[in-house]
Amino acid sequence: MRHIFTILIFSISFFTYGQNLNDISVRINSEPLDSLPKFVIKLNETEYFLDTIPDTINPSWIEKIEVLKSEKQKYIYGNDNGVVLIYPKKKYFEQISFLLKTTPKNQEPIDKPTLDSIYLKALNSRIDLQLSSGWKFIEPNEQTERIKNKFDKNSVYKFLSADELFDYAYKHGKTLKLYRVTHKQISKDTIDINFGDLALEVKKGIFFKGGLHFREANYTIACGGTNGYIPDYRFVYDKQTKTWKIIGGSCKSPDWEDK
Repeated sequence: MRHIFTILIFSISFFTYGQNLNDISVRINSEPLDSLPKFVIKLNETEYFLDTIPDTINPSWIEKIEVLKSEKQKYIYGNDNGVVLIYPKKKYFEQISFLLKTTPKNQEPIDKPTLDSIYLKALNSRIDLQLSSGWKFIEPNEQTERIKNKFDKNSVYKFLSADELFDYAYKHGKTLKLYRVTHKQISKDTIDINFGDLALEVKKGIFFKGGLHFREANYTIACGGTNGYIPDYRFVYDKQTKTWKIIGGSCKSPDWEDK
């Protein structure tokens, strides 16, 4: 059975009525976790097909957002997980077009062992998470699945499968806070690591979204402000030492030194 994301974008009303855009929440009913819709930015007759929306695009530039619901419409755009059409305001067409054309594409990807080591260093550098009380549940994705065995049983980080997260949340108040860890390749020698907060709410019952099933997981993504993109950690490859070093980011303490 094909599972399809149902995306409820709470920020649509912000785009329509010109409200404060400093905080955006997106609720996703998802199964599996790694199935995402296609994003299409429409500039009149020109369309840009994206897997994610670039952080350099300010939400205040957007006129409206349309979520395609019919199977026919979704297959026209070649994505059966769903399609989100984004219509920018005309006065920002040129600016957005320039950003999309200059966004790095088709870069040679960082090899998996190197990427894994960067994820590990980023997680181990979050002293604030390690010193605060309670477990920190990490949302499963390709990278976190590969590195989860690098942490011992005493780690504050818990790497559970989607089913395990559902069961744990259901037994502990039916809600659970997760941390999403992702990366963004800026160039062949620059990688950003970002952390995001997710609120998981689970239910059991009879549901008919995407077919008959008996449980539902709702994920609310809390996005930060829209005053410009600042990564949580920026890693740069040092050719002299042949190591990846943290050179900045919002999570980097002023007195922290990479050794």
